[in-house]
Amino acid sequence: MSLTANYLLKISIFLLFCGVARAQPGFCPPNLDLEMGDFTNWLCRTGTVATPGGVNTITWSGTGQTVNRHGIVNTLSGADPYGGFPQLCPNGSGFSAKIGNETASTNGGIGYEASGISYTYAIPASATVFSIFFHYAVVLQNPGHLAEAQPRFRARIRDLSTGLTIPCVTFDFTASSSLPGFRQSPIDPQVLYKDWTPVTLNLAGLAGRTIELEFIASECTQGGHFGYAYVDVNSNCNGAISGTTICQGDNSITLTAPYGFQSYEWYTDNTFTTVMGTNQTLPLNPAPAVGTLIPVVVTPFPGFGCKDTLYATITVSPKPASNAGSDASVCKYQTAQLGGPANPGLQYTWTPAAQVSNPAISNPLGLAVPPGPTEFIVRTTDVLTGCFTEDTAYISSIPVDTAIRLAGNAAFCDRKNEATLTVNSSSTSIQWYNNSTLIPGATSPSYIPTISGSYWAQVIQGGCTDTTAAIPVTVHPLPIVSFAPDTDTSCVTKNSFLFTNGSSSPDLSALTYNWIFSDGTTQQVQNPVKTFSATGAYSVKLIATTAFNCEDSTSSMVYVLPNGIPDFTWDSICANRPVLFTNLSSENGSARTRYNWNFNNGGPGSSVKHPSPVTYITPGNADVTLELVNLGCENDPQTITKPIRVNRQHIPVRYRDITVPQGSSQFVHVRDSIGSLYRWTPPLQLSSYNTQYTEFFANGNDVRYLIDITDEHTCVTTDTLLMQILKKPGYYLPTGFTPNGDGLNDVVRPYLVGQKSMKSFSVFSRWGQLVFFTTREGEGWDGKYNGDNLDTGVYIWMLEFYNKDNILVTEKGTITIIR
Repeated sequence: MSLTANYLLKISIFLLFCGVARAQPGFCPPNLDLEMGDFTNWLCRTGTVATPGGVNTITWSGTGQTVNRHGIVNTLSGADPYGGFPQLCPNGSGFSAKIGNETASTNGGIGYEASGISYTYAIPASATVFSIFFHYAVVLQNPGHLAEAQPRFRARIRDLSTGLTIPCVTFDFTASSSLPGFRQSPIDPQVLYKDWTPVTLNLAGLAGRTIELEFIASECTQGGHFGYAYVDVNSNCNGAISGTTICQGDNSITLTAPYGFQSYEWYTDNTFTTVMGTNQTLPLNPAPAVGTLIPVVVTPFPGFGCKDTLYATITVSPKPASNAGSDASVCKYQTAQLGGPANPGLQYTWTPAAQVSNPAISNPLGLAVPPGPTEFIVRTTDVLTGCFTEDTAYISSIPVDTAIRLAGNAAFCDRKNEATLTVNSSSTSIQWYNNSTLIPGATSPSYIPTISGSYWAQVIQGGCTDTTAAIPVTVHPLPIVSFAPDTDTSCVTKNSFLFTNGSSSPDLSALTYNWIFSDGTTQQVQNPVKTFSATGAYSVKLIATTAFNCEDSTSSMVYVLPNGIPDFTWDSICANRPVLFTNLSSENGSARTRYNWNFNNGGPGSSVKHPSPVTYITPGNADVTLELVNLGCENDPQTITKPIRVNRQHIPVRYRDITVPQGSSQFVHVRDSIGSLYRWTPPLQLSSYNTQYTEFFANGNDVRYLIDITDEHTCVTTDTLLMQILKKPGYYLPTGFTPNGDGLNDVVRPYLVGQKSMKSFSVFSRWGQLVFFTTREGEGWDGKYNGDNLDTGVYIWMLEFYNKDNILVTEKGTITIIR
């Protein structure tokens, strides 16, 4: 096979869904147009750029595609970040090349990045038509260095047979504010850019020679400033005018010249006398005769290529046959075979492209998408002539009832189970899912969700498996309800229960509260304070409700206990005598009551209900306090304080001694001003031992009596009286007497013992006045003078008597009147 015929063969690259399937017709060598989506047959080089001797010089150091230095852009690449133009060339291709990048290197002056790609090809010697059309776009940072140090872009085509470059298509763009055709970037004013620009070159005169197509982008030589470019080559090298073939059955054609030139001039023939049109395209109806030669002159923008003349020779060709295949019915989203075997030289295009496995092959798989049927159209095109036909096939989806129904509410509170999901019960198989998780055992037509999720079912009908839509179900959690009282028991007289709310909402929604107390009251605060007015056991219930009206509750009991009433009594209190306090408190049925007595200076306190007697040492006034604490009323102890009087004892008295002759008796008495209870000790020689008055019998020995006199306060005063018995001869006169008419000691008289007889008994005042005189033995003085009571005081007595020897004896002494 000849070299020319070899390249006339179509080279097809197939992609699945997102790939490329393009042919490179004419004399163009493989992948010159980059439509393989890579750098196959291209040479990628990397190196550094410097300015030795003031000359911008590139030193190549490596080959092979390098990441971020040699890139392929496609339909997904978007716009250039600085120029805003598309990174993919708008000439209709699927891939373009990017050389360099927008990140400048800073490597300390040892060389900065230069990146290049080149394609070398020997033009067939038999080629009569061979043209190359390429496009480029450039982005250069302009730091304002000297020209030789600035970022730049180079493009050239060299005849390797002679080593010469071909003019018109050789460019060397150095960043400069005056660079023609470049614009300032709206993103960074230091960046210049040039949008996609076409270049055409007729190389038919170089048939049989080897040419090199080369593109280079380099940074500045001082570091920190970038330069990069985009390049693409057209897919047609045989003249580049498309639409020159009249397809059988068509009456018109449209000739199309290459994109991107400044002007187009179509002529009727090669005499160039009559202009037929000045646009890129030239519609002809009716179509000219086969063999007609129609030239077009293409003029590039100034400075960007060579002016060229392209020729279109009108030919005729039959249309290729199209085969879309047979109609089919498959399960939804399953595939069916379309089309048939491929034929060389034909290009296939399927629509809808998104529903076939590869829209550019003859026999893709078609995807059944409901509701269907889907019409698949294949256009079969002869890549040399452009003639095409179309055929249609239909793929239908086998219907599966995927309807899903919700009965009830899609949002409800936990444990309510208010949602029921249902699918068609005629399905062969049903499996329910929550999100992507299979629900074990959920194979019935109906399902009741119990947790939040997105529920759907996989159903099988007629051998086809499908899924229902997903229905979101929200199961709002119940609140977690808890509370604690500060105490579970308190006192009826003083209670204030604080209930601390510990409730929470798992979904963090706001909570409202309702407190229900068994005394019939309610509160709606978070932490209530509650007082009960009567004793008893009370239930407390808390109902918490979330923002989604989900509620739960909990209950507890508190107890209000009775308080007591303290009281006590006592007898009269006398210092240094024990007194008993009697507890009269009311405990009101309390299970436990504690007492605390405070006796003030009566001794230590007591914690028993009935304390032992206490003794007060110090007379005077004092307070006695009784504290009562019932169970549950520890916060409200009840106290009562009563004043007491601690009475003192009277001063004891020692009465004058009394002498009584032996064998006689004497009435004696003690005072009645300090008490009313008497006790004489020892119990000897008296007529009574518990009265104020008693009679002493002088028939024994002398007796010293202790007389305990008890007053109304139980205070005991002990007086002393010595009773003497006159047993030897002599006389006896008391030292005092009480002539007050009470019948006791009202009269004083002398007693003679063992003597013969009394001569006289006289009593004188302190001034010597005789106030009483008698010669009769046994007669006494009653404390009067001339019938009038004499004053209390000391008086002088004189006694004359004859002893047993009949000798006259005179005795003198004093006696006191006590009133």
